[in-house]
Amino acid sequence: MNHPSFLKRTLLLLGLLLGAGQVLAETPPQEIRIGGPSLSTSGSNHWGWGLLGIAHSQGLFQEEFKNDAVSFKFVGLNTVPMVGEALASNQIDFAGQGDLISLIGRSAGLQTRYVLPVSKYANAYLAVAKDSPISSVAELKGKRVAYTRGTYVHLQVIRILAANGLTERDLRQVNLDMATANTALATGDVDAVFSGPDLLPLRDSGVARIVYTTRDGDLHATAQTGLIVREDFASRYPETTARVVKVLVRAARWASDEANREGIYGPWWSFRLQSAVAEDSAGRSWKQIASPLFDPFLIAQYKDTNRLAKELRLLRGKDFDVEQWMDRSFLDKALQDLDLQGYWPALDAEGRVIDGQGS
Repeated sequence: MNHPSFLKRTLLLLGLLLGAGQVLAETPPQEIRIGGPSLSTSGSNHWGWGLLGIAHSQGLFQEEFKNDAVSFKFVGLNTVPMVGEALASNQIDFAGQGDLISLIGRSAGLQTRYVLPVSKYANAYLAVAKDSPISSVAELKGKRVAYTRGTYVHLQVIRILAANGLTERDLRQVNLDMATANTALATGDVDAVFSGPDLLPLRDSGVARIVYTTRDGDLHATAQTGLIVREDFASRYPETTARVVKVLVRAARWASDEANREGIYGPWWSFRLQSAVAEDSAGRSWKQIASPLFDPFLIAQYKDTNRLAKELRLLRGKDFDVEQWMDRSFLDKALQDLDLQGYWPALDAEGRVIDGQGS
């Protein structure tokens, strides 16, 4: 055998393969579509919440893809179920979804991956009319109580009721969206409303009183939101998916700096919710709120939500492994690329900071 000749041919073949790899490098799609529940606002600079809202308001998606022929379409959908329908019908590639609705979609056979937590520790509030005699959750028995079924608030309500010895059957439940429920409370058509910090402006205007909030109680009663991607998109465009996740990790790093705390509230200015969001997050560092980690607390919350949803027959499809549905590979790459490994504190399953985690 002519060894020098063989070596030459081998090196030539390796060179061709490397060159082909560069030629075949992934080309992103011309348009990347990200959807979520509408915040009912005018103006293209305000869309999304949590890390999605921060990244959008700062133009981080466009900055990451400035050298690519890529445009972004940010889709606000009127109801939570419409977000799942948009994923299922290939109208969007990514979605910001609360824990319950994303689990319902996956159980129903929607092929997705959970690639990043984008909002953590969402609080629930219970509001009653300003002159109502109701002063606690326990006094809701037999009352007309409004909230939106099928959303993460729904699961929060179930957990809160259970902690107070009640179930949904003890209420006269009224299924209303957030805006309609708030109006119904003001007009006296319902006795109480469960929702998020959107109830705080009602209190501030003198229309309602807040008689309960998860801010004062168990962290397990809070809700989590994740970035969901269609399986076929992630499989076809793994590098693009990784870059989208990287954008949100950059947003998380910016939001984790307490010097930027006031700037975080910017995306909510036009919704008259800035002060509500500020109050809602008081007492908890944004380094915890903005953490993109798949820590034991997050995983335990999703597993428990999955268990509870099955018990309530909200999940009627096939069982699936929640941890396998969560794809951490994109976050791991982003943390390495941005040199942020060990930056955020991880919480254990009980919500306590794990010693030695974070800086």
